[in-house]
This record gives sequence, structure tokens and C-alpha cells, in this order.
Amino acid sequence: MIDEATLRRAAATGEALRSLDGDDLVVSGGLLRELFRRDPQDVDPRGLTLEGARVEGGLDLRGMQVPFPLRFVDCAFDRPLDLDGAELHALVLDGCDIPGVVANGLRVRRDLDLSRSRIRGALWTSASTSCSAAVWLCESEIGGRLLCVDTVIDGAVRAVQADRMRVGGTIRLLHGFEARGGIRLLGADVAGSLDLTGARLTRPDRGLALDLGDATIGGSVFVIADQTGRRPLIRGRLDLGNARIAGQLLIRDADFEPAGPAAGSGYDSRRHVAAVVSAPGLVVNGDVSIEGECRFGGGVDLSMGTYSTIRIHEGTVLAAPGERALDLTNAELRSSLVLAEGVAVEGALRLAGAHVRGDLVLKGTRWSGPEAGTLVAAQGSTVDGNVDLRGVETHGGRIIFRSATIGTALDAHRARLRNPGGEALSLRQAVVRGSVLLAGGFAADGSVLLNRAVIEGRLDCAGGTFGDLGAVSATARGGMDLHWAAPPESVDLTGAVTTVLADDPATWPRRSAIAGFVYDRFDGSWDWRTRRDWLRGMEPFDAGPYEQAARVFRQHGRPVEAERLLMEQRRRARQARPPGARPPARVLRDLRDVLYGVTVGYGYRPGRTLWLLGALLALVGALVATPAAQATLRATDPRGNVYAVDGRLVTVDETGQAADATATRARAAPRPGPCGDGQVRCFDPVFYTIDTVVPLISLGQRAVWYPETRTTAGRVTSALLNVASVLGWLLSTVVVLSFARLARPA
Repeated sequence: MIDEATLRRAAATGEALRSLDGDDLVVSGGLLRELFRRDPQDVDPRGLTLEGARVEGGLDLRGMQVPFPLRFVDCAFDRPLDLDGAELHALVLDGCDIPGVVANGLRVRRDLDLSRSRIRGALWTSASTSCSAAVWLCESEIGGRLLCVDTVIDGAVRAVQADRMRVGGTIRLLHGFEARGGIRLLGADVAGSLDLTGARLTRPDRGLALDLGDATIGGSVFVIADQTGRRPLIRGRLDLGNARIAGQLLIRDADFEPAGPAAGSGYDSRRHVAAVVSAPGLVVNGDVSIEGECRFGGGVDLSMGTYSTIRIHEGTVLAAPGERALDLTNAELRSSLVLAEGVAVEGALRLAGAHVRGDLVLKGTRWSGPEAGTLVAAQGSTVDGNVDLRGVETHGGRIIFRSATIGTALDAHRARLRNPGGEALSLRQAVVRGSVLLAGGFAADGSVLLNRAVIEGRLDCAGGTFGDLGAVSATARGGMDLHWAAPPESVDLTGAVTTVLADDPATWPRRSAIAGFVYDRFDGSWDWRTRRDWLRGMEPFDAGPYEQAARVFRQHGRPVEAERLLMEQRRRARQARPPGARPPARVLRDLRDVLYGVTVGYGYRPGRTLWLLGALLALVGALVATPAAQATLRATDPRGNVYAVDGRLVTVDETGQAADATATRARAAPRPGPCGDGQVRCFDPVFYTIDTVVPLISLGQRAVWYPETRTTAGRVTSALLNVASVLGWLLSTVVVLSFARLARPA
């Protein structure tokens, strides 16, 4: 047992007090307390150093002020250290065996060094009524560093509780550091960095392994492997909720094993049960970087936080199948979110309401194990830069950018999206300032939806493969390139608007809906037959697409092709009427439609009627030129005298000069000339034919000469001429209406 004089001499000289002959060095805790109460002028500035000593009776420094350093090296304590409210210059417990430390309210001017020590215990204090801990440092102040190199702290549930602790330097939990129980640094203020190089934090119930909620870190947080390759391990949950990190958050070659259910009582009641990193509201002024071969056995919750850049490097595995693997809901990134090629994610990436001021890069990543059928959920998000989905592979879930705003382009070259029977990619109501590139090997086994999306650039589907493609009421101001590699199962462009339509009409599926689809021109085939076959191949029939295609042809100086498409539209409309028994009225309408199409091409070919009129004129002319027909024609003068075309007077009535001069006496009776000596208009076969067939003008022939009906020949001639008049009236009317229709503005 060391006496007081020996202790005083060691303190005065500043030399280490150690055993010289191998005997046990035993020191009374009470004796140490009495020494520390004496005048500090008697103590060397180097302080008191004990090596290999056994401290009996406990070391109680509650409320004491010790203005010189204390160093205990390889010492053993039989009772917990009681440092509540003490004010120390520096305290080193190096390689010691300690049954617990109670140091709430401790003030240490320099470093608190617990390196290589083994601390165990389940101590209760008034700082918490719900849990015990091996080390208590609540409301403590450490002016220098908190060092725990190769330290082992073993607590029943919680290893360290240091709520609202203030550290002027760095907290270093390094190398062989191991905490068997949770570490709670709730509201801690660390001016330097938090270094967890090679540390292992395990909690038996897989609850909170490290709680940094509301903490402030003036430097960076490092969770990295040490130089020997010892990987950091956190078995339980790391909580950084509402913490602030002035530097970076670096995680490299670390293992995060699944956490258990979150407790529903006390201060710990709020986070998602599957998250191994729970950091809602976290603020990191530097980068968040996950490097090397990191393995996360649960989700990473970074929602509602603020970050510079988040980078997840190749070799990282995020495994939270059916849950949120990475949650950035309502987060703000001042730069980019980058997941490197080769990163495998089981679970969902949530970006709902997030704002990424740089790029969103998911190039070459692999996704599976969706949450509620979704692998990437970016509803309402804003990405000021590019969205890079090149080479992305998904299995069994969808990628959603509904109502999102993308500052430049969305590039999905070579992406492979597999979600049979569901949505593979959704851009509904999204606004894309650049182009949407679903080309160059893009393949979607499922639906691709762009309904009501606004794309300032191009919608490029060249070389892509689609299940169902829907872009209802979408707008692509830079045009649409629809040269897909194979026909999709269906295409719905109802109400879509674009400028240039570049496509191969032969590769459109029959299940295509383009009613109300508006485009300004074609980039490719202008052959009207090809476009006719394109429109004809769509089921069910819709008249609108024919009119749109015809409008484009007409606006680009191709009126003939436009008319042919509109004629095809009328034919298809007639053929598309529902099958079944046809009522008489419908039969008549169909016959009229057929006649209208054959005669004048539904009004677009009035020249056909002119040919028919010419034919009818020839037939009537041939008829009235025959002697038999002419023999039946008669004319009557105002006195009732009847004449034949050869001038023979059939009925002769001696005439005299009438008082009104409407009739004159025949100069040569009984056989006047062919025109009755001027009593009637002379018969002219040509003008008679025109007057009969073209009722729009009157030449005075048909009104004067008429067939007599007492004979069979006369009745036949009368009937034929009447039929010719009716047909002529119909054909002439059609010609006039057709030309009037063509004269209207398009």
C-alpha cells in the first residue's frame, strides 16, 4: 500500500509512480482525494502519473478542482470512478480496468483519454431514469479531445450516455474501439471531427447503436476502415436526426447490420424501423461520400436534410428489400446525387419533393426489391441538371418522376426496365427543359407513361423497345422521333402536341390511338400511300388523324395527297360502321355515299362529274339527232298551231293578224318553213341537248320543243329526256357544290 509521503513525493517531482520489484502497487482512493485537495503549488506541472497500480476504495472526485494532469496507466479500479461536477486539467485512463465512470457535469480543460481501457458496468444516475450506462458524461465539457483508441466499453444496454456534451477538439473512437451497447451523444457539440475509424458499435437488442440526434459537429464524421483493414461495424441504428456537420460525412468499407424495431417510448419513437442510418433533417455542409465495399443491411434515411453532394461509389450494397433503401424525401442537395456504376440497391430510392441543384446520376446501377411496386420515387422533385438513367437495370418495380421538373435532359440510353404488367417508367405531368432520350437500346418491359408531360426538347425513342407507350396530352416542342426498334404493344398519343413527327409508319402497332395528335410536319416518308396505310392500320377507326395528316400535306404544298387522304377517310368511315342488319335509311345513306365517292370523290374530284356530264350530253345528243326522236318533237305557236322539226304543220288554223300582234298569218299555207315562218324557235339538236342536260342555263329549246305522247316512240323519248334532265340537274349541282367546297379556306 502506497503511503501519503510516497504519493506527495511523486506528485512533487512529476515522475511516474510504478512498481519496481514486481509487487502490487496499491493506492487508496481516499488518499488520492486528500492529495488532490492540498495546495496545487506542491505538485509538479506534469501532474501525477500512476502506472500498474490498483486503486482501492474508489476514486471520488465529485466537485473537486484538480489543476494538474492526472494519468492512470494500466491501473485497475475496484469501484466506479465518480467524477460528477469535477474540474480537471487533464485526465488519462490508459489501459485501465474500470467498473464504470460517472462524470456528469465534468469539466476537463485539456484531453479526456480513455484509450486501451476496458470499462464495464450498468450504472444509474439522475441524468436518466429509463436506462443505465457504463460511462456517463452528460453536460460535460472537454476542452481538448475525447480519445478512445482501442477502448472497450461494455454496458448492459447503453455503453455511453453523453447528452449535451461539449468537446473542444475531436472525438476519436478508433481502431480496436468497441462499444457493447449504445452510445448516446444527443445534442452534443463537437468543435472538431468525430472519427470512428475501425470502430465497432453493437447493441444487443439492435436498437440505437449511436445516437447523434441534434448534435453539432464542427469538423467531419469518418466511419472508415483503419490501416490494418479492420472494418467499422454498426450493429443497430445510427441516428443523425437534425444533426449538423460542418465538414463531410465519409463512410468507407463499413458494415451496417440490420436494426431491430424502434422503441416506442422515451425519446426514441420516431424513425422508420428498417433504417440502419436514420438522419432526417441532417445538415452536411460538405459531401456525403459512401466509398469502398460498404454494406447496408437496411435503409439510409436522409430525408428533409441539406447536403452538398451525395456520392455512393462502386462496391456499395444497399439492402432493404421491400423498404426504402435511400430516402431523400424533401431533401435539398446543393450539387449532385451520384450513384456510381455497379451499385446494387435492394429497395427504393425516394426523392419525393427533393431539390437537386446539380445532376441526378444513376448510370449503370441495378435495382430490385421495390417498396409498394416502386424502385425510384421522385414525385414532385426538382433536378436542375440532367437525370442520367443510362444503363440502369430494374427488376419488378417502376421509376416515377410524376410532376417532377428536370432542368435539362433525361437520358435513358441502354436502360433495361423490367416490370411486366405494370409501369416501368412514369413521367406523367413532368416538365423537362431539355429532351427525353428513350433511345439507343432502351428497353421497357412494362408501360412508359408521359401523360400531360411537357418536354421542351425532343422525345427520342429511336432504337428503343417498349411495352405500352402512353403520352396522352403530352407536349414535345422539339419533335418526336418514334423509330423504335420493334412495334410496341400499344401507343396512345391522344391529344399530344409536337412539331416534327419522325417515324416509320410500318412499325406502328394496330393498337394505336392518335385522336387529337397534332404535329406540324413529317421527318421521313411523305408518300401519301404510306401514310394512308399507316392510318388504315389503326384500330378502331378515328376520323381525326386523317384530317390532321391531310392538314400537314396541304400546309406543305401537297393538296392532292391531302385530298386523297380525306377521300380515304370517308371510305373508312363508311366501312367502319357497326355490322348487323341495316335499316332502309342506312342503306340509302350508304348508296348515296358510294355514289358520292364514285362520282366526285367525296367532293374532292369534281372533274369526274364533268366527264359524266359530257357522257350524258353525248348520249342525249345522239338521241335527239336520230330521225325517230326528232319525229316525235312538236312545237306550238301562240295560236295553237303545232309544228314538227321538219316544218310540217300538223294542225293548220287559218290565221289572221291578231290585234296584239302575237300571231301573224302564214305566208305560205298549208306548208310553212321549218320554223313555221318565224312563229316558233327553230330546232337545234346541239342547243336542245345542252338545254336538256344542263338546267342551270336556258337556251329556249327544251321549253319550245317537246315530245308528243300519243305514240309509243313519243312516250319513250319524253321519258328519256326527263331522266336526262334529272341526272343533269343532279350532276350539275354536285359540280357546283364541289367547287364551292374547294373554294373555302382550309
